[in-house]
Amino acid sequence: MEDGQSFDFVIVGGGSAGCVIANRLTEADTNVLLIEAGDDPPFITEIPGISVLLGSTLPDWDYYTDNDGTSGSAHKLHKFHAIQGKMLGGSSNVNYMYYIRGNEHDYENWVERGNLGWDWKSVNEYFKKSICDISKKEANSINEPRGCLSTTRPLWKQETEGYLNAFKENGHDIIEDFSQLGFSTATFTISDRRRQSTALTFIKPVMRRENLHFLKNTLTTKIIIDENKKAIGVEVIDNGVMKKIYAKKEIIISAGSLNTPKLLMLSGIGAKEHLEEMGIETLVNSSNVGVNLQDHMLVPIILSGGSNSTFFIDNFTALKHADKFPVATVMGLVALEKNQTYPDYQVTAFPILSGSLLPALMCSEIFDWNDELCIAMANSTTQKDILFTLISFLHPKSRGKVRLKSKNPLDGPIINTGYFSNEDDLEKFAKCIKDFTRVTSTTYLKQLQSEVIDLNVKECKDIDFGSQKYWECYVYNLAASQFHFSGTCAMGPEGVGVVDERLRVRGVKSLRIVDASIMPSIVSGNTYASVVMIAEKASDMIKIDNEL
Repeated sequence: MEDGQSFDFVIVGGGSAGCVIANRLTEADTNVLLIEAGDDPPFITEIPGISVLLGSTLPDWDYYTDNDGTSGSAHKLHKFHAIQGKMLGGSSNVNYMYYIRGNEHDYENWVERGNLGWDWKSVNEYFKKSICDISKKEANSINEPRGCLSTTRPLWKQETEGYLNAFKENGHDIIEDFSQLGFSTATFTISDRRRQSTALTFIKPVMRRENLHFLKNTLTTKIIIDENKKAIGVEVIDNGVMKKIYAKKEIIISAGSLNTPKLLMLSGIGAKEHLEEMGIETLVNSSNVGVNLQDHMLVPIILSGGSNSTFFIDNFTALKHADKFPVATVMGLVALEKNQTYPDYQVTAFPILSGSLLPALMCSEIFDWNDELCIAMANSTTQKDILFTLISFLHPKSRGKVRLKSKNPLDGPIINTGYFSNEDDLEKFAKCIKDFTRVTSTTYLKQLQSEVIDLNVKECKDIDFGSQKYWECYVYNLAASQFHFSGTCAMGPEGVGVVDERLRVRGVKSLRIVDASIMPSIVSGNTYASVVMIAEKASDMIKIDNEL
């Protein structure tokens, strides 16, 4: 790549969104450069049953959240590893592969916040576009593929039927469409025995397009903005050499909810007070850049199951069935108020046989809980089978923020999660835990003599186990990230949004943001499907606005 080279479009970030945009824009007669800070994903990322257990060891930005000195005391470092994939396909190579579109209410809420065109009916068309019709895919295999995700939904009837019946007895619907309230087995972005990352599904099929160009292992350090407040290019470090790359039409930032606001601030777009503190000239005073950080907090709840299995679980099952998710999964979306149409919490439950190492592995390698908790989780499987459950709090009122550590682009950002900065979240999250544990009173779990396993959280040892106050203490100390960072460059009206409803950065021409950072409020469930939808919709907007 030559210094000063130009393209019609420059996309910064080849992650979950950037790969989709690169595919769609190169369908037109236009020249596109995709800049990615990482390299091609290792082949092992395509193997579902293994990659899901290695997420924290795969290419990553190695960012850690800020230690706020209060919450998170049950974590090893009182903070956690903010896992974000650093490779082509980004975090779509390290996620849990659950396909969840979110609830209709999520998108109607975006519209109520002043973002026309993001209603459920409109976005659902782009969810449909991003999913493959397998029969059509096979029929058109000789033609150039258009790029799309394939999904599968294993039923695991033997492992899940009893638990699904228990949730039904507890008053929940058993559903097929997981954008609604109820319980179901999980749908995965797995097909043909491979993880459906956007690198595999949107980039690999179109690698030979002559109008698609790549610049990998290259860090974008600054957006070049001219005197007319127009974004005209980017500065990058390519093989240790600083270069300038120019865009004739638009620059699209798809660097994710942590790196996108960082890049904007390094470029002089952000809160003037903070930029001056960092020694950066303010080009656009935008106080909302980097604020509104949202995430799904989660905690583990373990229910004991039946008596010790007749065989000791083979802990190499994932290696034998590497083409599948390594364990059966029951998922639920639950509202505390039964007349409410959108969920307050998500259940991700794994029926696990005695002897499994999976709880201890998830504890230590993914969520960074301390050794005492990990030992307790490992011990939970020594006598009985268990239902290892992650309870995710879907709609926190608390907000965090992303700030620069310095004006050196090689420094990672300061990530303040803001967990429980709004005290309402503590009470409501605890109520979600209490609501979930009512399932132990159902016929099936009574037959198993199931109970909630006490993990002996030392910070809560003087509080009655299972009480509201106990669960408040529990979630305050154990709450971990589901790595669903969003909202830091939110879409909204002037004075509120960093971008408008067409994802154009306010105050700068020819600059657009397309990733989870534009979400005004976080969606109900895992965010991968929604990010792909946003990229699909944005691609059409870009084509229309540039008359392609």
